[in-house]
Amino acid sequence: MKLLYPFAKRFIAGPDLETALFAIRKIVQSGYFASIDILGENVSSRLQAQNATNEYLQLFTTLNELNHPFDISVKLSQLGLDLDQDICQKNLELLVNSSGPHTIRIDMEDSFHTQSTLEVCAAVHQNHPKLGQAIQAYLFRSEKDILRCIDEGISVRLCKGAYNEPSHIAIQSMDEVRKRYLKLVYPLLKDGHQTAIATHDENLLVEILKFIESEKIHSDSFYFEMLYGVRRDLQKILQRKGFRVRIYVPYGKAWLPYTLRRLSEKKENLYFVITHLFRETLGLQKLH
Repeated sequence: MKLLYPFAKRFIAGPDLETALFAIRKIVQSGYFASIDILGENVSSRLQAQNATNEYLQLFTTLNELNHPFDISVKLSQLGLDLDQDICQKNLELLVNSSGPHTIRIDMEDSFHTQSTLEVCAAVHQNHPKLGQAIQAYLFRSEKDILRCIDEGISVRLCKGAYNEPSHIAIQSMDEVRKRYLKLVYPLLKDGHQTAIATHDENLLVEILKFIESEKIHSDSFYFEMLYGVRRDLQKILQRKGFRVRIYVPYGKAWLPYTLRRLSEKKENLYFVITHLFRETLGLQKLH
């Protein structure tokens, strides 16, 4: 499987924190923000959940030396959600209490975890207002979830959704997903708290930029967020326009499962990678 690493390292900052720090420092020096994700999920023992929690604690210690605030992305199945929701919540509370100047945002996993993820987020957020949540636009339930997040002051990262979900749970047509994304992002921009617009879709970005201009949305109230190694041309364009751009930076020993799942879970994911590499290489942009 080492043959896949030259491909994966375009999208993974490294197999360990020491290697990833080079990319993280470069991102900060280039004027971007960073959301850092230690790869791993679905632990099968309390010891593994504790080890993952400790790894995040070590990340905080290292990041504090950079004197820069970061967004930290955490999957709850990595903290023991599949084992015991209470244990997972205690691990998350430990991380939030130890995060210092950094913000923690919970990644959204497949639909099996959606309800429990939102329950843990809501419970911990009551005493830790810096805690945020990722929401997937293609899930039918997401409109209600977003309204609840707005009401409770929970910061949302809105993405399309990358898991292969059945038709009774998630929208299947990409055109319809785009429509739903816009329907959800507009109230987040107007009434949400430090919303993260997580998309590389230029069709969406064109419409979102129009909305931001027409509604006079202040650039300090949201972020554009893009994956490490994907559409760096768009990242630069948005930054030049005066917007805050945050790069989602994954690293860790679990780079192989992450890469394989990203490419095999849904055929659109492989199409996404190939298309965006092609467009970035040839400079095919709708934003200028």
